[in-house]
Amino acid sequence: MKQFGKEYDAQEHKGLQFAEATATLIGTVIGAGILGIPFAVAKVGFIPGVVMLLALGIAMVILELMFIEVTLRTKKDHEIPGYGGLYLGFNAKMIALLAGIIGGYGTLLAYMIAQGEILQTLFGGSQMLWSLLFYMAGSYIIYRGLGAVRIIELIMTIGIFSIMFLIGLTAHPHINSLNLTYTNMSNLIVPYGVLIFALSGITAVPQVRKQMKGSEKKLPYVIIAGNVAVITIYLLFMWLVLGVTGTQTTEVATIGLGDRIGPSMLIMGNALAFFTITTSFITVGLSIRRLFHYDYDFPRFKAWLSTIIIPLVIFIFGARSFIQVVGIVGGVIIGIQSIIVVLAFWKAQKNGHRKSEFRLGKMTLVGGMLIVLYLLGAALTLLDTI
Repeated sequence: MKQFGKEYDAQEHKGLQFAEATATLIGTVIGAGILGIPFAVAKVGFIPGVVMLLALGIAMVILELMFIEVTLRTKKDHEIPGYGGLYLGFNAKMIALLAGIIGGYGTLLAYMIAQGEILQTLFGGSQMLWSLLFYMAGSYIIYRGLGAVRIIELIMTIGIFSIMFLIGLTAHPHINSLNLTYTNMSNLIVPYGVLIFALSGITAVPQVRKQMKGSEKKLPYVIIAGNVAVITIYLLFMWLVLGVTGTQTTEVATIGLGDRIGPSMLIMGNALAFFTITTSFITVGLSIRRLFHYDYDFPRFKAWLSTIIIPLVIFIFGARSFIQVVGIVGGVIIGIQSIIVVLAFWKAQKNGHRKSEFRLGKMTLVGGMLIVLYLLGAALTLLDTI
């Protein structure tokens, strides 16, 4: 990680090491996915949604702890494709790489769709035009580069908590408890992919491991603390939005919340959504551009074009559903990456290059259950999409 052109040095940040690493995890996880959770959960009801969120949250904690052990058993730093290739072979590396790129494209597309809805709500006009204008502006920033994006995770985390608190104070008087009691179990697969998308923090694990250099034994506490914070925020946001809007919850939750409560919530909620999505959009776009530029030696312009052109084409040809795109990325793409992490975890325990400061044990049964979960979730997500 670079900060103002200087390589990140964990020792220089020793006093804030735990806080910064936890904030990196929280900042990576909380993005536009939070805006889709209430709509997806509204399809099954608040109580089943809470159960799913907690169950998938626990699964994500276990998965990230597995990945932490993989990084600790390996001498060199890698990302998911690198660890997949190291422990599972070339084919696994290519699958993980392809999944990462497709997932990145899908994420950019989802953010493009959401921003069109948000800007149309705030200013009127054409949703498609707003989406295109946002995409053009975001793509320009991705081309220019924005080295300070990752510096602000701690500040952004504090900001998220603060704005959520204000939203809570404003929305609480409008909650109707009847909106939190209905259930519809026939739509159980709908929240799955969205929740996986919103909860996933595996891409942050290598960076968190770097930030905790010299304090590796505390890494499990970073993972647990970060995920507890994320799940708590999501639970509160679900409760507030569904309590107010119920079955009328919109795909981008802050739009319906603002419509129901009034101008102050409309501005506050959609401003939060706009800046959250914009930061995530730039971070994801820069990551893909750098992958093409540095790992595959694409010239700068070609790397940038390879990053932005595919989501734009898919959007122009008709992709307009924020929830559907997020669901596919979460349910299928992140599911594939997660399976590779579990398999790499088992291999690293046998073929690792160094002694890990943290050990989970063999986790044969739990790992097998995770693989079944992600395979079944991916299959059902695809069937539901067709």
